[in-house]
Amino acid sequence: MSWFRWFRITVRERLAPYNLRPDVLDAAAAMASDQRSDVYVARLESFLTASETVLRMMDGRYAGGMGLFVLTSERILFRPRRSTGPAFSVPLREIIAIEAATRRVSGTVRLTTPEGSLTVDRILGTQGEMLADDAREAIRGTPRPERDPLEVLAELRALRDSGVISDAEFDALMHEMGELQEK
Repeated sequence: MSWFRWFRITVRERLAPYNLRPDVLDAAAAMASDQRSDVYVARLESFLTASETVLRMMDGRYAGGMGLFVLTSERILFRPRRSTGPAFSVPLREIIAIEAATRRVSGTVRLTTPEGSLTVDRILGTQGEMLADDAREAIRGTPRPERDPLEVLAELRALRDSGVISDAEFDALMHEMGELQEK
């Protein structure tokens, strides 16, 4: 494979060998990450039930350990990269409050449950805020309105300009966004 082709590979192409569920693949393609997260995305499927759908996922840090922070149709969970790292799984019905904030290029999400609060930080960009918005909608059981395409474009440009995603990944996401707008 040439170097040029390697830089142009999309998230979906990178994850194709894992034969992921469509919902996991869609959430992975929407998160800002690189190939270092691929194996953890693939492992996530073993922690999911057949009845739940992955709505959003991202890299983050919980209790000092990095891992995947995931919103499904039934719960919010954190799966660490290390097998001995801290993890949690909270059913949506047990979430009392969810708060998110972004400062500079890093975000934080705090979940409040009857047992206390859980904080995930080092979330890239505004992904934490998007997860919190989606979680609130899932908890209420109402569909989230379509996002303003200009807002999405601004976020993608910021990710590209900061070097989080490559020009090729930016172009692929823009193409995907255009296809969704046509539907």
